[in-house]
Amino acid sequence: MDVREFVVSSITRVREATLNMVEGLSQEDLLWRAASFANPVGFLLFHTFRVEDRYYHRWLSTAEEVCEQEGWSRRWKMPDPHADAPELWYSQTGNSWTPDQGAAWEPPPKDELLEYGQRVRESAIQVLTEFDVSKLTLAPRSDRPSFTYAYYLYQLSHHEAQHQGQIDYVVGLMRGHMGG
Repeated sequence: MDVREFVVSSITRVREATLNMVEGLSQEDLLWRAASFANPVGFLLFHTFRVEDRYYHRWLSTAEEVCEQEGWSRRWKMPDPHADAPELWYSQTGNSWTPDQGAAWEPPPKDELLEYGQRVRESAIQVLTEFDVSKLTLAPRSDRPSFTYAYYLYQLSHHEAQHQGQIDYVVGLMRGHMGG
């Protein structure tokens, strides 16, 4: 097994678990917040999928992001970036959203959000299968020389798992709060 196959296997297993966690959740459930500053499941899914789209298509390849290529970004209203956002792209993934921006944002319908996640994943796997492993030690961004291709693959192999733990926790709190 080479590194590409390992990453595909890792992200596939994690995605299956994520989808199992959100199965049966309603649109209202995607919006539920444990506290005013806490992220709801809908945001966590959106952020997970957007970061995957960004990393695979902007940093690991030269392909256009699925969000732009397929028009998802035109369907969804995003908060305006706040003054402290380091770069516009950063806010487009939800990374720099304030609690108020997150609270004001409404995720797209669950089926649409999951469809976007599936399209990103299909495209990401294509990027991975074509990835030249001889480039692992190179840095695709001159502004971040320590962020090598290997770094991005590492990040992507565990990013969703981290947010999956948050989703699991939020769903548990929600079910306990709602008596289910």
